[in-house]
Amino acid sequence: MAKRTEYLVTQYASDGSILRQVRAPKSINLRLMLERLICQGLDDDSVTGCCLRSNSQRFYDPFQIIDMREEHRREQARDALKADPDTKDPIGVHNRARDAQIPLGKTLMMAGAKHDYLVKEVEV
Repeated sequence: MAKRTEYLVTQYASDGSILRQVRAPKSINLRLMLERLICQGLDDDSVTGCCLRSNSQRFYDPFQIIDMREEHRREQARDALKADPDTKDPIGVHNRARDAQIPLGKTLMMAGAKHDYLVKEVEV
């Protein structure tokens, strides 16, 4: 039977302790979920202020979402090409490595002004 995986969103306090953990299916819009979780902890003025056009020059983004999945895919492709430098199909090796599953437990996304939300893919 194939392993099922899901996202684990963890919110950390400034001292490193875990405040909250949320498990979510892989079918969700991960960026939208992070924005909703972060908005729960913000007051109305902060949320409204970050969206005003008048603040576009001094923009404050309380979400600060960093998607690290593309970086992990590049690393996998680079490592695959290093492992087999004499291949006759470097483009195929590169593409297969990029399309491969990102290893479980790696941080996929970080979010929040203090990067206090981390997302990982875990087994169910």
